[in-house]
Amino acid sequence: MKPTFATNHIRIIMAVFTLLTGAGLTSAAIAAQDDFELNSNVYNIENLSLQSLTSLYSERITKLELEIRNESERRTTILHQLDQIISEATALEDKNRSIADNTLPLNENLQQIHSEIEALEKNIEYNESLLDQLQDRLNRQPELSIWHAALGRPDVQIRQKLLATQSYLVHTTRKHQQQLQSKRTLLDQRYQALIEYDQNVKDSIEDMQNKFDTLIGRRKKLEHQLTEISAQIVARQDRVLSLTERSQQMLADPDLMHFANLEKKLKDPVEGRIFKEFSEPKAKGLLKWKGILIDAPLGLPFSAVSDGLVVFADQLQGLGNVAIVDHGQGYMTLYGNSELLLVEKDQFLLAGDPIGIVGESVGADVSALYFEVRHNADALDPQDWLEMHRITQKNTLQRLFSESK
Repeated sequence: MKPTFATNHIRIIMAVFTLLTGAGLTSAAIAAQDDFELNSNVYNIENLSLQSLTSLYSERITKLELEIRNESERRTTILHQLDQIISEATALEDKNRSIADNTLPLNENLQQIHSEIEALEKNIEYNESLLDQLQDRLNRQPELSIWHAALGRPDVQIRQKLLATQSYLVHTTRKHQQQLQSKRTLLDQRYQALIEYDQNVKDSIEDMQNKFDTLIGRRKKLEHQLTEISAQIVARQDRVLSLTERSQQMLADPDLMHFANLEKKLKDPVEGRIFKEFSEPKAKGLLKWKGILIDAPLGLPFSAVSDGLVVFADQLQGLGNVAIVDHGQGYMTLYGNSELLLVEKDQFLLAGDPIGIVGESVGADVSALYFEVRHNADALDPQDWLEMHRITQKNTLQRLFSESK
């Protein structure tokens, strides 16, 4: 006799109650769930037909294919942007290299002018010393005239001749001094102009380097996005392939719709290693594990093992965030220790749909997913139902270590 929705409703409530008590909750925690209700849904798991389930698969495949097209367009856009960035970065490198090549003769020119200025300064210093000497000789003319008079030469003629010679020397020296000063001024101006040009060149190089660094930063960001998008496209393509195969298998063998026929065929919910086995003692041997604890990386997504309806998605004491999925015919699965749930109550899931991400296990110093399989009130060994392709069994040393505790 096929169960009615009323009996199915009661069965689900009892199964959830059993799941909660089996998880080791206190009476207070169980009492806190007294208002737990399961409402009817457009997807009645017991009455879900092959046609309607195939239609759900087809809708999901169509949606995934649309997402793949959109992601492919995004990938093409990013590839175009990367090409532009690479072109701009190459142009900046060429320009930077050209400016750097021009700085070498500029530095040599600056060095040459600096040497010329130093030579002029020595010349000017020498001329200033010469002018001082000439002025000193002019001041000593009376003594020179007496000396020349003693030699019998006319004092006036000697003085005039000496003054004329000294005056010429002074004039010539001062003129040379002025020329040197003018040249020094021009060299200073040229030197200053080259210094300013050199600073502009350095500023240009720095500006181009900043632009180049910005482009490299954008490039790395786009490459990261490209990697993520490519991974998402591959994941969606794999999902389309999986759903297509599943749909074809159900059409060829309708019995695959029934959970009871899926022993050793359920998709593994997550990739990891069994940390606690089914029926392994817990709480100092007073209780036993009703499911398995799968050691998996923190933040790793886990998924539904088969098609079903989410009948519970909330926090439970001792198990953290929990999702319970009804697969029909009295079969249910529980997923505990979730860091974050990605589903809501009354949401219909297809096998492989994400449910949440792995969190830290309550009472165990590992990040892990707690997973149960139930048929009505009976807890079943999940290892009898899972493919165990992505899950490694507990080794002998770990088993002995656990049993010794």
